[in-house]
Amino acid sequence: MRLALVLLALFTFSCQKKDALFTQLSSAQTGVMFANTLTDSPEFNVLKYGYFYNGGGVATGDFNNDGLVDLYFTGNLKPNKLYLNKGQLEFEDITEQAGVSAADGWNTGVSLVDINADGWLDIYVCRSAASNAKLRRNLLFVNNGPPPSPLLKQEGGQSEKALQAPPPVLGGGWGGVTFTERAAEYGLDDPAYSTQAAFFDYDRDGDLDCFLLNHSVQEFAGFSRTVGNFKSQADPNYGSKLYRNEGTSTDKPLFRDVTAEAGLISNVLSFGLGVSVSDFNNDGWPDLYVSNDYNENDYLYINEQNGQFRESVRDAMGHTSLYSMGCDAADLNNDGLMDLLTLDMLPERNERVKLTAGDDNYDKYEQLLRAGFHHQTMRNMVQINLGARSEERGVRSKNPSFAEIGQLAGVSNTDWSWAGLLADFDNDGWRDMFITNGYARDYTNMEFLKFTMDEQLNRQQTGTQADEMTVIGKMPAINEPNYMFRNRGLTNGAWSMSFENQTAAWGFDHPTQSNGAAYADLDNDGDLDLVVSNVNAEAGIYQNNAESRPQNHFLRVELRANPALLMGTRVTVWPKNGPVQVAEFAPVRGFQSSMYGPMVFGLGTVTQLDSVRVTWTNGTSQTLRGGAANQQITVQYNPKTAQPLPAPTPQPNPYFSLSSSSFPSSSPLPSNDFKIQPLLPYWLSDAGSRFAVGSTSQADLETANRLANGRPVAGVEWFDADADGDRDLLMAFSGYAPTTNADALRPVLFRNQNGQLTPDLAFRATPINASCALTLDIDRDGDRDLFVGGRVVPGRYPEAPPSQLLLNNGQGIFADVTAKNPLLSQLGMVTDALAVNLTGDPTPELIVASEFGPVRAFGWQNGQLRELKGLLPTTTGCWNRLLADDFDKDGDLDLVVGNAGLNSQLRTSMGEPLELFGMPVGDRMVPVLASYENGKLHPFPARDEMLDQVVALRKKFPDYTSYSKAVLTDLFTPDELKQATHGTAQTLQTVFWRNDAGKQFSPVPLPAMVQVSPVYALASVDVNADGLPDLLVGGNRTHNRVRLGKSDANLGQVYINRGKNSFRLASNSESGIWLSGETRDFSLIRENGKTRLFVSRVAEPVQEFVLHR
Repeated sequence: MRLALVLLALFTFSCQKKDALFTQLSSAQTGVMFANTLTDSPEFNVLKYGYFYNGGGVATGDFNNDGLVDLYFTGNLKPNKLYLNKGQLEFEDITEQAGVSAADGWNTGVSLVDINADGWLDIYVCRSAASNAKLRRNLLFVNNGPPPSPLLKQEGGQSEKALQAPPPVLGGGWGGVTFTERAAEYGLDDPAYSTQAAFFDYDRDGDLDCFLLNHSVQEFAGFSRTVGNFKSQADPNYGSKLYRNEGTSTDKPLFRDVTAEAGLISNVLSFGLGVSVSDFNNDGWPDLYVSNDYNENDYLYINEQNGQFRESVRDAMGHTSLYSMGCDAADLNNDGLMDLLTLDMLPERNERVKLTAGDDNYDKYEQLLRAGFHHQTMRNMVQINLGARSEERGVRSKNPSFAEIGQLAGVSNTDWSWAGLLADFDNDGWRDMFITNGYARDYTNMEFLKFTMDEQLNRQQTGTQADEMTVIGKMPAINEPNYMFRNRGLTNGAWSMSFENQTAAWGFDHPTQSNGAAYADLDNDGDLDLVVSNVNAEAGIYQNNAESRPQNHFLRVELRANPALLMGTRVTVWPKNGPVQVAEFAPVRGFQSSMYGPMVFGLGTVTQLDSVRVTWTNGTSQTLRGGAANQQITVQYNPKTAQPLPAPTPQPNPYFSLSSSSFPSSSPLPSNDFKIQPLLPYWLSDAGSRFAVGSTSQADLETANRLANGRPVAGVEWFDADADGDRDLLMAFSGYAPTTNADALRPVLFRNQNGQLTPDLAFRATPINASCALTLDIDRDGDRDLFVGGRVVPGRYPEAPPSQLLLNNGQGIFADVTAKNPLLSQLGMVTDALAVNLTGDPTPELIVASEFGPVRAFGWQNGQLRELKGLLPTTTGCWNRLLADDFDKDGDLDLVVGNAGLNSQLRTSMGEPLELFGMPVGDRMVPVLASYENGKLHPFPARDEMLDQVVALRKKFPDYTSYSKAVLTDLFTPDELKQATHGTAQTLQTVFWRNDAGKQFSPVPLPAMVQVSPVYALASVDVNADGLPDLLVGGNRTHNRVRLGKSDANLGQVYINRGKNSFRLASNSESGIWLSGETRDFSLIRENGKTRLFVSRVAEPVQEFVLHR
């Protein structure tokens, strides 16, 4: 077997790309033969222990203080292994003499820590699986260090042997190392089902405490356990724990369980698979993020600085991963705030998605929300830290706020993923992303689940017992390459928010079943190598070849201090003419793994440093000035030179502040539209309410809301309908649900009679589910005519009603001329409209946006609407909102058009657009989304949900495999598709279109942040008094399909106009605007000497912000 593995490895390595960033080294080269071999047996298998194939962890650290990073692997059914680094990427197995094999139990995570502050790394091993609690007791291997010698205590709490310099010959070291198991002596021999431990000084008392990440058992994994009192039911074997160090000195630690008094959750629903220790709110105290598998929420514990934590995931994050696995925290965008990656198990390819996905059960999703669970979706999440929210009332200012951008970043779908590591692998100054994946037995495979259900039914009928090994044999394996993503860094001066898949180019295009992983500079050449633990295969050692690419430089920083002072220390690097970088010393990262060693910073092309600041966890700092790249600097904590952190630079007051004023919205609670059309992409009843155009005061807004009488307002405008000198009010409504009360959707004209607004009973517009309503003088006769945009026929998405045009005779009598203008029935699903002068002629044009269609411009000629072709780009999209202003001050109006955004599972391009078909099935309309992969158009819905709606397809697709390979023409004939209502979206990008002197419009890029969610609210105002209109953007959509998940990353955006068609995103702290929920409209009103911004949100009170300038 060993010979076969070696021969296979040699063949694999010989086929690798010669110019790849990484080279996988064979075990013959490295001497690392560890393989985490797992074999199911009747006595112990994946049916008896659900985490049977979760695999082992990896630790990288210098155990013998010779200046070279050594390796430690945990095995499940195999002994753990310790390999000493001998230099030149060659390793020696010293497990037996070191005494760290832990061969008698199921080992999971490994944590490196200098537990007794003697300067020698110790090893903490977590254990699980065994029904015998004695075999689950965690192990602490304390490093015995070099031969005994007198210990002279030094400042900072370390001994002389801790401070000895590495030997002159790397690899010579102090010889082999030995360890003594002392977990019980230290109070850390916990018998819970443990995944990982993280050591840190949470109470900043100068010693190391321990967070122990545990997991529950399959009995509590099912949906049935989400009801009842299980959330409050604690169990010491299942819930995670916090141990406080109450030893008498740093070299004599003793740990006590303080979970309950510290405010941590430790219930039976917790399936902890990942933990990150990081200062998420930049207050100098370590916080915790815990990723939980199955139904339980992830936890974000904010350190209250008093020995307690406050669980804050709902306040800080709009949604999280569902089956959260490994996680990592790092600063991805170089803004000094720690971001977060959590992993899940959503596949990338259509076929794998279809074999994994069941029906889109929104009822189950809502039931979980009602039971107190957070919004969770099955995919990787990249949570970008926007800073501490301080303005919105009801949210504590210490809470960080995150915008989740994993799909926009291009990293959301990496299959059954385990370890996610954020590090700069190419030394360009931006942290990249490495993700392991694979699983030996895919028990989520729909064919397997169908087999088990059929088998269970058969056994019930025959009275026989199922053979476990036969059942297990039906589970397919997931063998996929691990993923490597390169951070694209800056685009047009701002972070691109994008990662490039470099899996093949960087040398990882070979399928594996990988779990734990760690990075370290194994050969001391200034770049990060990778070590990966595989199931049923030898561990992967990947040498980084970045040193052969001389355009990028590096800096290594070694920190020396008391371990409690060290854990969580921040290093800030200011390169000359390069981005500032911040990193934390936090060994536990990814999945069941630990990285303890010098920190490596990529510097890109920068060769000189301005300064390096080390901020210790006691709040003091040491700064080094100047220096060259491509070196290692060592910073020893010195209490005599460490200084308090400099006072923060005073920040200017934000542009806006939240007012205490608010008033009720006319936007009602939306209803579950999936009960009407189960294949909708999202709810349509959450359109919310628009503000009254032409309002000059808050009273105008409140009056319109009152007259709406609880109905969602699609469009409303103050104008003089009858030329009597006062203002009348037009109002149109939206409503997706089919209703017999047609009048509920009939537009209303309120006449102003002596200051009283009453409905004009003579105004009998046709009932319509509207998206907008506006007035304009379309026929150039000096009065205001009416346009009402038709959104969708209630209950029949994507079938659209004709939009309406009503001409004013000058006396406020309106004639419906819709039938005389056939273009109105060809507009599709209209979402917004504007009446603006784009071309410079005396008459404004009518600009109409549509979903799954284009934005079009219309004029009036010979008594009819005429399309102004060639004026606007013809690109189709899911356009939502329109805004016109002269942003570049060249005398004409430019356009901003809100779209669905790029932070979505829905992918599209000009050549391969997202397509929507409305398929008539009996008397129903069935919407079918379809998208391209490798040139083939595949249906988006999963098999079961599609077959429930189109029963005739059941014979075509008797199993999941056949459906997973199907293209749209396998489901419907060309004639059926031709008869369907059809639309396309070639782009989902929100865009800025520059007006080129009224002749045409040219696209200009906006900052990537505008693409994080659907845009439903746009406004322009000069927030910084520089004479240029700035851009305000709002949106979000909560009620998407379960597979799509919640779109909520827009927390209120202000883009500062820098001139020349360039915009800069102002941080939320700079703008003062923090929004939550679903924003649907903005209204800017100048009243009493103040500019006031009103915000309309779905089923929430109207908010008011005051502009200060």
